[in-house]
Amino acid sequence: MPMQVDWRQIATHIVGFLIALLILKRYAWGPVLKLLEERREKIRGEFDRIETEKKSAAALRSDYEGQLRGIDALSRAKVQESVHEGQRVAGEIQEQARVEARAQVERARAEIELERDKASVALRDDMADMVVRATERLVREKLDDAKHRQLVQEFIAALDTLQGGEGSAQ
Repeated sequence: MPMQVDWRQIATHIVGFLIALLILKRYAWGPVLKLLEERREKIRGEFDRIETEKKSAAALRSDYEGQLRGIDALSRAKVQESVHEGQRVAGEIQEQARVEARAQVERARAEIELERDKASVALRDDMADMVVRATERLVREKLDDAKHRQLVQEFIAALDTLQGGEGSAQ
């Protein structure tokens, strides 16, 4: 049995299919395709925004790293400057200590010189007094040789006593 084709039925199916296609295109596919396109654009926009933010974050990171390197270099420079300043201050303190030590030594030398001069003057005065006293005794007494020797020995003993006292003063 051969099959017979009913052209009316095929034409009805084709017309029904085309009407269904037009209805679907107008009311279903259009809004669905529009919705899909809007979603695609939204996703593309999000990817673009994310890419822009990535670039911005990379630029900020690079900027911050540069600033950190600058801060690190600045801190090293400040440390070096502080070390140099400390060395300079230490040198000044050492030099000031040397100057003060020299001044103290000079003052001590001047004091020693003054004390020596005072002792020398005192020794001369004491010797002059002793010579005057010895001369007074000689004038008052008539000296014989024994008396003369005794006075000279007393004078020498008095000088020794005086020099012993001066030696302990220095």
